[in-house]
Amino acid sequence: MALILHNYNIVRISDGQNVIECTVTKMCFEYAVVKYKGGQYKVPYTLIDKVIGHELLLPVSE
Repeated sequence: MALILHNYNIVRISDGQNVIECTVTKMCFEYAVVKYKGGQYKVPYTLIDKVIGHELLLPVSE
C-alpha cells in the first residue's frame, strides 16, 4: 500500500509495540521529520503506518 504524504499531514507511526500520532513538518529522501510533544524527530518512512488527517493551522514563518 502506498501513502501520499504532504507537509503538515497528521500520521500514525508504529514500531510494532508503540503507536503515536504526530505531524510531518519536513520530508527528506530517506525519512520524514515529525513534530511530537514539542520535539522534532527523524522517522523512516517504513514506520509511518497511516495518514490520519491534515493540520489546518500552519506556522506563519513559512
